[in-house]
Amino acid sequence: MNPKAIPLWGDEETKKMNLRNALLGTTAVIGAAALAVPSTASAFDVNINGFMNFNAVMGDNSNALGRSASSFDFVTDTEIHVQGVQTDDETGIRYGMTVEFETDSVTSANNPIDENWIFIDGSFGGIRLGNEDGVVDNSKLGAYTIAAGTGGIDGQGVVGSVKFAPVNSSDSTKARYYSPTFAGFSVGVSYTPNFNDEGNNVAQTNNGQSAFDDWIEGGLVYSNSFGGLDLLASVVASTANGNNGNDDYQAGNIGAVIGLWGFEVAGSYWVEKDAPGGGSNRNGGTLGAAASFGPADLSVTYAKVTNGGGGVGEGDNVVLSASMGLLPGMALQGDVSFFDRDAGGDDDGVTGVARVRVAF
Repeated sequence: MNPKAIPLWGDEETKKMNLRNALLGTTAVIGAAALAVPSTASAFDVNINGFMNFNAVMGDNSNALGRSASSFDFVTDTEIHVQGVQTDDETGIRYGMTVEFETDSVTSANNPIDENWIFIDGSFGGIRLGNEDGVVDNSKLGAYTIAAGTGGIDGQGVVGSVKFAPVNSSDSTKARYYSPTFAGFSVGVSYTPNFNDEGNNVAQTNNGQSAFDDWIEGGLVYSNSFGGLDLLASVVASTANGNNGNDDYQAGNIGAVIGLWGFEVAGSYWVEKDAPGGGSNRNGGTLGAAASFGPADLSVTYAKVTNGGGGVGEGDNVVLSASMGLLPGMALQGDVSFFDRDAGGDDDGVTGVARVRVAF
């Protein structure tokens, strides 16, 4: 998995796979997207890639999701990514743009665009401008980073139904920058004028839409190898001004991944104060281990909310995950989750996901 600190464009699982590859053999931390600067628009190279997941979800789904839900169902998740990219021969600067289309009928009914951004890359670092993840979500590390299957505690729906990490600025329109890597260290910063505001409209300030503004995120990432041991670590933090009765928000996450002889261990600790969606204060941690055996990947990931103030339960989750390559570009993945959301009522149980994934 090319360091999540500066991932390639793509879905979360692709970012995790890239991060894992980097951990096991590279110390590069800047890569935000191979960007390109052409002489003319026609000089752009156009790349098209994407994925489709066919999921069978089962078990105590109502308890996991906190709402009435079928105990067995098929669920799809499909995206097509289009990228224009080129390089300027004189400066070596690369730039371009990426658009990610969601093609499932429900999620794409009103807005088929997942993320879209301009990217600029060079010896000065990497820049993204548009609707993309901020530094906290992009650079946080934890047990979910090394998870097989659909992502373990951060995976598909019913197995990753509780977020064991700080709230982030999501795809709200922003500017993001990562420095080049010096002695294994890279610094990132992003600025979001208005939370939950995307696209071509100016945020309204009198209707509760802009509950938080001036959302600033920062991160420090370290990646290096010491003999047969590979280390990836990060510290990320964010702060935002609260509007419309919301208090100011602060959050932080520290995490690391260690790789040795084909095995990986990872963990994190995170805190947040006056979080969006209820003003709760939470903190907790994650811990996980993973291994590869030929075409198969296995992992076990654990997460716990150690302080769920503000009406948020102190839930925990253990997820067993596996991935198996079937054919080039096709994989079979799965998770089994043993969870307790601890938010009141009947909210514990066992869920599972079996997935066929095709990516190109």
